[in-house]
Amino acid sequence: MLGQGSTAATAPLRELPTYRVVASEQISIACTIGILPQPFSVHDVKAKLGLDAGRIGLTMAFFKYCGLVTDAPGRGMYLATRSATRVAEAWARDAELGKAELRKAWNQTWFTKSARNRLTQGPGLRDGVHARFMRLAGGSATHRQSVDKLMELMILSGLLIEQPDGFVRWYEDAAPRSSEESPGRQLDDDEPGREGRAGASRSDRPSHPHGKKHARAQEAPAEKDDDAEQAQTSPRAGDADDDDTVPVYEDDPAELLTDPLWLRYVRYMTPDEAAKLHEQLHGVLSILADARACARAAPDSPAVELDQPLHLSDLGRVSLKTWLAVYASSREMSAFIPSMRSRQSTSQS
Repeated sequence: MLGQGSTAATAPLRELPTYRVVASEQISIACTIGILPQPFSVHDVKAKLGLDAGRIGLTMAFFKYCGLVTDAPGRGMYLATRSATRVAEAWARDAELGKAELRKAWNQTWFTKSARNRLTQGPGLRDGVHARFMRLAGGSATHRQSVDKLMELMILSGLLIEQPDGFVRWYEDAAPRSSEESPGRQLDDDEPGREGRAGASRSDRPSHPHGKKHARAQEAPAEKDDDAEQAQTSPRAGDADDDDTVPVYEDDPAELLTDPLWLRYVRYMTPDEAAKLHEQLHGVLSILADARACARAAPDSPAVELDQPLHLSDLGRVSLKTWLAVYASSREMSAFIPSMRSRQSTSQS
């Protein structure tokens, strides 16, 4: 059964909440089912909240997707999950505690992952998040009301924090930005995307054979944060405490890196994101250009083991820890393989 009562032919690509029940009532249902006698029916929820049983039934498909309920034996019977119980118990103590548990319960849903990725660098247009949800859900106009309801649920649960001028921010963003800073504030030097971060791996690179460096490398180095310093001084997976989480994107990294940057995408960027995109792109190009120049000027040909392509989309699919392990291995192989071949040649002679 679909949350919005659609037929199979018009089913969204991803589960959506029903638009026939107001968002505040859906939150109340989500925060109640965990304290009912188990298993329960929609009539048990009606007796507790006084809502129409038919409308309560419309919410169950979405709550099943979110991991709050499962089907139980018997017609129209449901069983609250452990997550739903935690939500209800916390809500009974304090509404904010209940919302926090609800956010945990929804942590792995498609809409939570999508919004987190979209807003990880700072506030974004609410309409932009909505448009992203529409595209991921199938883009049909028949789903617009359900996506509207989804946005309301995310705001009521505290996943999204409304900001002035139609912007929203992710709830884990530590502190709300002032009106002077949000959303078009200037980038700080120690933020991701500045030259200090982009050029962090250059210090241990062999010097350029002609003494030439990209003009950006001659700028005063910005202060590095702890992660950048770690990557520069000890880029070994075994020595670093880097997060081993693999980045998750709604689109395949190869598609993101090869597809043109359509202007219809650009219009949904914040000024902060537009500036970071430009800074990070040129930071990547600078690093790649310097690395290629050094490799071409090296006196020896690379070992065949190192003469393998590595697409940027492959890098986009692995964690920082894995990437640093690949980087360290390439450095070690460069030193080890010629030495190994030298010993083999000596023994044969």
